[in-house]
This record gives sequence, C-alpha cells and structure tokens, in this order.
Amino acid sequence: MSRFLLSLLLTVFLCTASTVRGQESLSLEEFLGYVKAFHPLVKQADIKLSESEAKLLKARGAFDPKLAADFNDKTFKGSNYYERLSATFSVPTYYGLTLKGQFSEAEGALINPENIVSGDQLYGVGASIDLGKGLLANERMTALKQAKRFVDQAKEENALRVNEILLEATDAYLDWYRAYKSYEIFDEFIANAKFRYDGVRDRFTSGDLAAIDTTEARIAYQNRLLSQEKASLKLREKALKASNYLWIEDTPVEINREVIPALSEENFETLFSIDFIDLEFHPKLRALGYKTDIQRFERRLQRSNLLPEVTLDYQWLSETDPSQNFNLALDPNNSTTKLKVALPLFLRKERSALKLASLKLQDATLEQERVYIELKNKLAALNTASESLSRQRLLADSMVVDYTTLFKGEQQKFEAGESSLFLVNSRESKLIEATLKAIDTEVEQKMALAEFYFNSTFQSIKE
Repeated sequence: MSRFLLSLLLTVFLCTASTVRGQESLSLEEFLGYVKAFHPLVKQADIKLSESEAKLLKARGAFDPKLAADFNDKTFKGSNYYERLSATFSVPTYYGLTLKGQFSEAEGALINPENIVSGDQLYGVGASIDLGKGLLANERMTALKQAKRFVDQAKEENALRVNEILLEATDAYLDWYRAYKSYEIFDEFIANAKFRYDGVRDRFTSGDLAAIDTTEARIAYQNRLLSQEKASLKLREKALKASNYLWIEDTPVEINREVIPALSEENFETLFSIDFIDLEFHPKLRALGYKTDIQRFERRLQRSNLLPEVTLDYQWLSETDPSQNFNLALDPNNSTTKLKVALPLFLRKERSALKLASLKLQDATLEQERVYIELKNKLAALNTASESLSRQRLLADSMVVDYTTLFKGEQQKFEAGESSLFLVNSRESKLIEATLKAIDTEVEQKMALAEFYFNSTFQSIKE
C-alpha cells in the first residue's frame, strides 16, 4: 500500500467530520482505537498468546492415539527362518491408563517358540495402568494442566501489555493536547500585544507618550511572538511523538499539521469511567494466580513421584478378531500379565525435586500477596492524586478568572491614562503564566484519571 494512500486513509478515517478553524480534529477515542487495532506491540502481545496456545496443542499431543507396526523377516540359503508381523494401537488417557490393542502374525521353520502364533493370527486387547506414582499425577497430565494455565496466564498478560501500550499512547496524546492548548492561547495574547504596540506608537506620534513606551510595547509584542514560536516547535514535537503510536496495517502514519487534538471533558470522563473495582479480577493478579496454579501442579507431580512405580499390564489374547466377536476374546485363560515394581532406596532426586517445587510455589504465593498489596496501595494513591488534582484544577481555573479580571481592569486604566504599559504587560504575563499552569493541571488530572483506569480494570479500552 502506497504512503499516499495511507495518508489519504488517515485523513478520511482518523479525522472527524467536524472542523475547528478549518482544521480536522482527532479525538482520543479514535486515537486509542487505532493504537489498539494496528500498533505492532499490540500484535506482539497477540503473538505471545498464540505461542502459549501452540504449547497447549503440543501438550494435548501426549494423549494422541498411536499406531505402530513391526515386521521382521529372515531368509537364508533358500530357507525361510521366520517372518513376523506385529501391529499395536494404543490410546493414552488422562489418569495413568493406556488402552492397547495388538495384532500378530508369525511363521517360519526356525521361529522362536515364544513368538509362535496359534492359528494364522493372534489378537490382543488390554490396558496398562500406573498403580503407584503415575496414577493421580503424571508427566502428561501435569503438562496438559500447566499448558492450559499458560494460555490463561498469557491472556491476562496480553491484556496487561495492551493496557500499558494504551496508557503510553494516552500520555503521548495528552502531551500533544497540552502543547496545542499552550500554542493556542498565544493567538489572543499576540493580538493584544500587537494592538497595544500600534496604539502606543500612534500615541507617541501624537506626542502623548514617550519613545521608551514604544520600545517596551515592541519588546512585549516580540516576546509573545517568540513564545508562540517556541510553542509551535513543541507542538510539532509532541504531534510527532503521538504519531509513534499511529499505524495503518504495518505502516506508520504521521499526524500532519492540519490535524489537532479534540478532547471534551464529558467524552473523557465517559471513556475512562469505572463502574466498580474488584482486584480479584485484575489481570496482573489473575496472571499470578495462574502462575501459582502451575507451580501447584508441579508440586503435586513431585509428591506423586515419591510413591513406588507400580505398572500393571494385562491383555486378553484370542485367535478371534475382537471386532468381530468380542465375547470370544474375553477368556481369562488366554492372557498376558506383567507387573513392574520399582522404588529408589533413598529418593534423594525425588525429595530434592519436591523441595524445589515447594519453594517455587511458596515464592509464587508470596509474590501474589505482595503484588496485591502494592496494587491496592497504588490504586489508593492514584485515586487520591486524581481527587487532589481535581481540586487543584478548580483553584487554577479560578485563578485564571481572577487574573483575567485584573488584566482587563489594568488595560482599561491604561487606555484611560491612569496606568502604565509596564503594569499592563506585568498583568498579562501573570495571566499567561496562570493559564499555562491551568492547562498543565488539567492534563495532569486527566493523566491521573487515565492511569487509575488502566491500572484498575481488566478492560483495555471501552468498545
């Protein structure tokens, strides 16, 4: 896809239909929607989930039925020593039980008596079962349980990673919004400074003011122009930083100068509203819970390994195909039985593995408890910060109103000849400072609310 087409798509899809001063606006909800849909790190998080699902498929493979065949033939100096065919079909099950079926043929002049088949064919049906350490917990059972938990853990970690990316993107967007608002306020103040400079120059021409007043008015005007130029540079830098999170398909897209951030108070609060907080459903704690389950399964397996190995293998033998007449095959007089018993005398390897598994489980449990307390305290701190910044924002907005009143009053007094240009510029500087501070407080309050949202909910962003 060409970059021209991508730019066109950005203009069509990323911008709303409304315009502000002939400029297109990009809302935070649209911005985060594109981050979630196309950002490479989000796709990488999905890859991790796919990897865990592949591992689960591999663990399920331990329970796949298996068909095996073995054929042996020996002919020497024209004599057929033996010809043997053996085929087996086995089905592993969840609890230490393996179902088996067997078919055998054997003929030849010098065949081993043990391999002689009565009749043309011999069939066997039976099972092998672990009566000791592999009955309640074995390698394949544990691997499957752990693989399922790995998938669940990956889902929660995927949600966490997506939340982290969206929080970073929100921070970049709010920085862009702050830079735009800071740049925007200088339009009015530049116009005021230009108006005063022209007025002072006219009054100097008429002999009403001294030449030094024109110099002071010109300095104030140039200072506002310089501040706006700096704000313009910062705005472009922040827009490019926000562009780092904007992708269409696999190609990054740059926010052009005609696109501005659009952030309304009502939409922001709706986007980051939280109905309730339940830490039990937090993805970080749920992921640690699954990690604890994985270690618990491992400890159960190692405990089972302390038991003696007892394997019983039993098969009914018959010359009749069991699939044709199963009753004739169930003759206990025609069978094979194998019993295997083994137990290490000191169990040092098994006891060591159990100790390590217990320590890992204890470590995972302690980590879960620690993270719970940290997360609880972090949310409390973020909530306190959000409430405090909301109060600070009210005070900052009130100060802007008061400084605006003082500035307008001083400007009226100057126009009436009762004040100096120095006082007007001083009042205006204080007003600009208070306005910029109010913008900073607004962004900090919004960022605290967004951070509280992304740290307290398992929802990445509202659909």
